[in-house]
Amino acid sequence: MWRRVREIILQDVNNENEIKMYAVILRMNLLAMLVYYVIVLGSALVAGRQGAGIVAALGAALCVGLFYDTYQNKTRFVAFTFNVSITLLVLLYALMYGNQTYIYNFLYVQIVLLYAVDYLSAKKKAACVALLVAFRLWLFYHTEKSGVVYAIGVHESTFLQVLHIITTCTMLVTIVSISTQDFREMQEKLVSYNQKLRNIAGNDPLTGLRNRRSAMEYIGGKVRKYQAGDCSALTIAIGDIDFFKRINDTYGHNYGDVVLKTLADLFRSFMEGKGQAARWGGEEFLFIFYNINGDEASCMLSELRQLIHRMEFRLGSDLIKITMTFGVAEYDLRNNADITINEADQKLYTGKEKGRDIIIY
Repeated sequence: MWRRVREIILQDVNNENEIKMYAVILRMNLLAMLVYYVIVLGSALVAGRQGAGIVAALGAALCVGLFYDTYQNKTRFVAFTFNVSITLLVLLYALMYGNQTYIYNFLYVQIVLLYAVDYLSAKKKAACVALLVAFRLWLFYHTEKSGVVYAIGVHESTFLQVLHIITTCTMLVTIVSISTQDFREMQEKLVSYNQKLRNIAGNDPLTGLRNRRSAMEYIGGKVRKYQAGDCSALTIAIGDIDFFKRINDTYGHNYGDVVLKTLADLFRSFMEGKGQAARWGGEEFLFIFYNINGDEASCMLSELRQLIHRMEFRLGSDLIKITMTFGVAEYDLRNNADITINEADQKLYTGKEKGRDIIIY
């Protein structure tokens, strides 16, 4: 039952120009006021106050009608009418009972509602707030000077004070909680969107590996740790697919992309616990080994080279096997990361000159 009630209250509006949050805020406040009017109606019947009972009955009927209108794309009308009805309620209560019932608390709800249900410009909101404050001051002094229609006792005055405080707090908490919930959801979406943007900016779209910029940021972080003594070794390797242009020229770039993505998956899993792999450009890949020296990295790349040897790519009746050449360089505090990368790159070209499918360290 409660789930169904919640679904009804949180139901979205049909008009794309209406905002769901506004409708939900108004529905929750209308329900709070409906409960308020029902309690007042019961109290008026018990006390025999016909005027108060009529006001409560009309207020309850208005709440039901306005609640229905929130589903008819009339949110702006509902907000305006709700605020006017609250103003009239405050006026009638002050004239009937004086200033001892805390009815003026409802004006605070109006002020908060003006800013939460954002249909007015900043100037109009300020003007409305000024009018509400002026109305409150005028009514207070007018009531003090003119007296009241109904003189109520301490018990009834206390009852109305408590009722008005509870109703006001309920509506204020409702407005703030719904507004901040929407804000939190927007923040979460923004954080998620920013994370997606970072992933797009930092990852190669074809292979999903880090791109060159992201790889340099990763290396920079590891260099700082190395310089701080939090890292025992840092090794960088560059690997290039041998005769990759021949694959593209013979079988097409789509098939070449399949080779790149398949290798990237292998590199990603192979480098777990060792460091990171990145697409350096074209058919070149960068390998950053963290807490691993050059000798150890060379041995690991030898294992990777054997895994690559065992890979087979089939296109129709053709079976293709590929190889890679690697250049390896260990970072030295006397040099910067760019020098280490250039050193690995030079060793890669040395490996190419020596016949490919080799690791040069």
